[in-house]
This record gives sequence, structure tokens and C-alpha cells, in this order.
Amino acid sequence: MYVQLLTDALDEWVVASDRHDVVAHVVACRTQMLLTSPRSGEPAYRALAAQVSYDRSLIKLCGIFDIATSVDNFTNPLAERRRLEQELALAGLDFAELSSAGL
Repeated sequence: MYVQLLTDALDEWVVASDRHDVVAHVVACRTQMLLTSPRSGEPAYRALAAQVSYDRSLIKLCGIFDIATSVDNFTNPLAERRRLEQELALAGLDFAELSSAGL
């Protein structure tokens, strides 16, 4: 089900033309995802939407950096996120550092 949601989200998103804009968008989506967690009494759809937004932007960013990924790899979203974040870190994008820099 998650793979299908992510596929639909990718089909509807227009990629920003500037690399800096995509990086800034990924950082913003990651921050929102980390701040949005399903808590008791809160709807889980907010956390799910934040995860889909982040994963969608992460896939687009990986495309810019020629890092191989596929929506099908998100059957385990946590593992694929970690893998892609590590690949991007090797390419020089440290999300913790970018987040603290205010991007």
C-alpha cells in the first residue's frame, strides 16, 4: 500500500529545476517528517503524509545525484530512507548539517 501511495505522489509532483531548490525542499520535508509522529489521539494520516512527501522528494533528489533507487525499494521505507541518506551523505549532503544551517 505504501509503495502505491508513493507512486501516486511521484506521478503528481513536478520537479524543481534548480538543484538547490530540491535540496531545500528535501530538508524541509525531512524536518516535517521528524516533527510529525503518530501520537496518542492524533490522526496517523499526518505522519503518513509527511513520510510520503519526504520519500517523494528524496527519490527526486537521488535522481539529480544519479543515485539508483526505485519506488519498489520502499516496501521497507525506513531501510530505504537510511540507505539513500547514506548515499547522499557520501555525495556530500549531510542532512543533519543542512538542517542546522537552516536550509
